[in-house]
Amino acid sequence: MRHALRPLPGSKNGPRPVLDVRITGIADASLPCLIDTGTMRTRLPAWVADELGIDLTDSAPPQSIALGGMTLTAFPAPVVLRTKEGTIITTVWFCPGWNSPFGLLGQEGFLDQYRFTLDVAEGWFALESAA
Repeated sequence: MRHALRPLPGSKNGPRPVLDVRITGIADASLPCLIDTGTMRTRLPAWVADELGIDLTDSAPPQSIALGGMTLTAFPAPVVLRTKEGTIITTVWFCPGWNSPFGLLGQEGFLDQYRFTLDVAEGWFALESAA
């Protein structure tokens, strides 16, 4: 399915591959997410975990990560990601201290599920199931 490129929320930069994602934990939350081919794992701000009712103190061991020039501790938790293309059960890494209005969809647990086509010249991207 094709999607138009658009700016990130709060950004003055040009259009990017931004996908609206519904995230399910104990509750649901919606979040625009940048498809980031340079990110290995999907990263979400910790406020999303709060909205979902996910207690990060119960998660697997955290990792120290670099994100946007900061070093943060990221906590993994299983979630369900829903897009117009389908549903994925995956682990995302929640990042306290990163108060972004968007998330990052990475290679593991998201892009490994799809074929991703980016056409900046025409202003679109497409995702199709890799299965």
